[in-house]
Amino acid sequence: MTLNLYCGIIIIMNDIVNELINNGYEAYIVGGYVRDYLLGIPSKDIDICTNAPINEIMKIFKGRGKAFKEYFAYHIEEDGYSYDITTYRKEIRYRRNKPVEIKEAKTFKEDLLRRDFTINTFAIDQHGKLIDFLDAKKDLDSKILRVVGNTDKKLTEDKTRIIRAIRFSCTLDFELHPDIINFIANKKAYLLNEVPKEYKKSELDKIFDSNNIKKFFYLVEKYNMEKYFNIKFDKVVPTYNRYGIWAQIEADLPFSKKELEIINTIKRIVNEKGIFLNQIPEYDNVILYNVASILGVEEQMKSLIEILKLKNIVDLDIDIYTFLKYINVKDVKKVYYQVQRSIMEGYLQNNKDDIEYYLRNL
Repeated sequence: MTLNLYCGIIIIMNDIVNELINNGYEAYIVGGYVRDYLLGIPSKDIDICTNAPINEIMKIFKGRGKAFKEYFAYHIEEDGYSYDITTYRKEIRYRRNKPVEIKEAKTFKEDLLRRDFTINTFAIDQHGKLIDFLDAKKDLDSKILRVVGNTDKKLTEDKTRIIRAIRFSCTLDFELHPDIINFIANKKAYLLNEVPKEYKKSELDKIFDSNNIKKFFYLVEKYNMEKYFNIKFDKVVPTYNRYGIWAQIEADLPFSKKELEIINTIKRIVNEKGIFLNQIPEYDNVILYNVASILGVEEQMKSLIEILKLKNIVDLDIDIYTFLKYINVKDVKKVYYQVQRSIMEGYLQNNKDDIEYYLRNL
């Protein structure tokens, strides 16, 4: 299947694609970049497939990048983009979720058949024509995530694909094909025990930064996969970013020292049921916005921003959660100054009960 497609990436890619073609080889933009382009998602990671042997690729682009001959791959970083140029290849044998025997493939279609999901098999030629050998456009339009070839074989030889399937389902809001569901439902998710914790953490970061974390926790709970992801959770609400999600669950996964500081600070403030106004300058927006999400005051986020702009904050004996319960977004600055002035003039005692009573009766 081919479709005419004007693609702005052709302008970016003419240099690399045309150099391969001008040297007598085939070359296509392929995979995730094309998928994301069709979905309207910006990306800086571009894969190019060619029938040029790796030694020829190295000659053509000598000095522009770095070769990984064992993978028939050449990597270039230019103008803010990351390019991976690979010879057509097929993976013969896997060990520990990685191909340990790779051979050159004769045709582009052979290369596509080694890939994980149909929506990652799109290609664009030098003229901007969309090439779809595996009818992936049907899956893209139907928002279905389907494995290329035999589902059990593909997900078993590389267990990271199980996590990738769930990640794509969440971040792109695609439905898992019944074959993938059946694989997981047949208790084969235990294979995730063979996936390194570092990889799980990386994939979960991407899911937790998406807008569809409810789907993730639904799938994990429905198919009893908590222990395979090394997490435990009860009720989890969407938050500003992944740190707010990590703060709501238990995880036996590797975190950096900085990540743990942020997560533990969010947990502590939430457990204390709020943050006092005079404490706001102590924390950055990531912490403040995640706390607001978890405590259910995300609608008042503009209020938080307004408070962050205030000068000379008085040590008011009231937490931000309680303060925002009584204040409209547009009135927060005015009311804050009103409370501050009343305390300074002696009309109001600076204690939580009196301030809350004052706010309640405004």
